[in-house]
Amino acid sequence: MKRIKDEQMKRKRWALLLAVVLLLTAIAAGCIDRNESLTTAGSSSSSSIETDDKPESKASTNTIRLEMMENGWSNTPTDAEDPWRTWIKDQFNIEMTMNAMPIGDLETKLLVRFASNEQPDLIFTWDRSLITKLHKQGVILDDWTPYLSRLPNVTQTWNDQMKAYATVDGKVIGLPKLPDAFTWTLMLRKDWLDALQLPLPTTDAELLDVLRKFTYEDPDKNGKDDTWGISSAGAGSDVGEISVLESMYGQTGFHVGPDGTVQHSIVNGTHLKFLTFMRTIVNEKLIDPNWYTQGWEQRKQKLYEGKIGIVHYPGVIVQEGEKATGATGSTVEWWDAIQIPKGSEIGGKRPPAPIAGGMLAVSAQAAKDPEKMARILTFIDSTVYPTEGYWALRWGVGVNGQNVTVLDGGAKYISLKNDPYRKERSGAHDWGTWVATSQDGVLEGQTDRPGLADKQQLALDRKAMSMASYTNYHELLNLDAQLASDLKKLAQAFNIQYILGKENDYEAFKQKWLKAGGQQLLDEASRQLEEMNRLP
Repeated sequence: MKRIKDEQMKRKRWALLLAVVLLLTAIAAGCIDRNESLTTAGSSSSSSIETDDKPESKASTNTIRLEMMENGWSNTPTDAEDPWRTWIKDQFNIEMTMNAMPIGDLETKLLVRFASNEQPDLIFTWDRSLITKLHKQGVILDDWTPYLSRLPNVTQTWNDQMKAYATVDGKVIGLPKLPDAFTWTLMLRKDWLDALQLPLPTTDAELLDVLRKFTYEDPDKNGKDDTWGISSAGAGSDVGEISVLESMYGQTGFHVGPDGTVQHSIVNGTHLKFLTFMRTIVNEKLIDPNWYTQGWEQRKQKLYEGKIGIVHYPGVIVQEGEKATGATGSTVEWWDAIQIPKGSEIGGKRPPAPIAGGMLAVSAQAAKDPEKMARILTFIDSTVYPTEGYWALRWGVGVNGQNVTVLDGGAKYISLKNDPYRKERSGAHDWGTWVATSQDGVLEGQTDRPGLADKQQLALDRKAMSMASYTNYHELLNLDAQLASDLKKLAQAFNIQYILGKENDYEAFKQKWLKAGGQQLLDEASRQLEEMNRLP
């Protein structure tokens, strides 16, 4: 009997010991799960980087499915024969789905997808405010900082402004893309200038004189009154790209003034000088009469029919003009790039160059998967300019038979003549949207070698890039989006009324703008720029 009791006691002790072991094992497993969920989603802990290093061998054998939603150029789907999709599979073992759409559609569709818990893995947009909004909602990676050491090719393209552009409250909320080369400036009909024996305009008064003579002195010598000095494309809501002329008088929007304080052009008088200039050219009918109502594409007909003397454009105006006129070579020498004329001591520079060409983000859900995140990091860092992957993804080198010809001066030429796939499926261009930068120096055409139009575009772009521009401050700011939108609408409504002579009290408008939130945003801009050490 005693021996039976002893055996029972032993079994109880073993059962108890086994239960304790199982409990400790469960607790340990739970701790590991919790630690993984904290580190792989992008915390500031360095352990997330270490965990990402380990699955590389596994990641190289397993196929990962990724979906990207982005702003595209063509925004049309490709098909199963898409060579770029094949290249991505071969190079990275990634089954890639790309959904490209216009900027106005992306936010709406993303919000629906996140609300239904069907998150895309990657998101690219030209609109930083969209990334900021998604970050506030907690649906994208909270902070890229722990992953930046895994992105050496990406981060070497950044400058101080790009890093600040992507940082909110100390967190890097997305990956800013290298911007395009800043090739926008005023393009002027040089042949008209020569025909009328006029000097290049360097002041606002000289520009006004050129506009008058371009409009009324028959610069094309066809005996008809059918030319205008300048044009714009306001699309019925704003003054359009002619707003560049405000830079004749100083920097526009939020900026740091000569006295080291944060200013806005509506408040310091710069905007009033611009509106006064606009009122003059409208009253004297020196501007295309459809300047306010027409869109960008609508305006092109008059532009390439040779009816407009000055327009704000990059050097591609030469290519577009040749395409619109049958590629005869007759329009190649029309245009010359000129600096913004000077209307005040602080004026006469181009507007600020863009800080970034858009921003890439990864969903919080994708970031929680260590293997998927490791593959995403490899994919991103292997396709940024100027890697071999960039030339493949952006231009099709090694993908679709494209070759790069190096021109004198370091520029490059790629012929699309032998690119049948993109001729039939223009959506394939969208593979390059999220990496593209004209800083790669590429000219593209449909001939084997660059022609006169290609060379002239290159010359105009290089000339524009040599011109002075203001420092970009406004893109560093994270201001209340709704308030900024309301103030923009307020200004747009006043601008057209003042230009048409239906409003005259600029001071009343300025005070209304300040009370409607302008002063609040000025104060906030001052605080943010001071925190960034951007004030002297």
